[in-house]
Amino acid sequence: MPFKREKEQDPEMVRRLTNDAHAKPIPAYEPDDCDRLLMEAMEKGDIEATVALYEPEAVLLTESGGLLQGRDMIRRHNEEFISLRAKTTIEEIKTIISGDGSIATTRMKCTSVFRDPKSGHLVRQVTRTMEVVRKQSDGTWCFVIDDPFEGIRSNR
Repeated sequence: MPFKREKEQDPEMVRRLTNDAHAKPIPAYEPDDCDRLLMEAMEKGDIEATVALYEPEAVLLTESGGLLQGRDMIRRHNEEFISLRAKTTIEEIKTIISGDGSIATTRMKCTSVFRDPKSGHLVRQVTRTMEVVRKQSDGTWCFVIDDPFEGIRSNR
């Protein structure tokens, strides 16, 4: 699996969560976990785990610059990506945390490989993202603003 966690987790907890189809999604304990866990859930096809990483009123920007607000709209967007069955490798995640530790920005560079649904050709897509994540009252982190196409729009 191309995803690597920097912090060790209790192996028994990970085994239970990954083997139990009804297990709760693993929360993001660090700001950059949001990106890692999102991509892992996308590869696994776990739509609920992807949505759980967003605050209820989070905003996701579309490739054209439109806004999708709220978990229902984000769910539909993520379902489309999941349907591609992409394999994604994260090259880097850069994180900046605010002075009080309550918010952070993350920038991820990753490469996804999938078959184009129309042509059937293999596509290799390099993506540069920009996100704002916020620390929750339980100490976990969630997306507030997710711009998975930041690199595409900045190059236009």
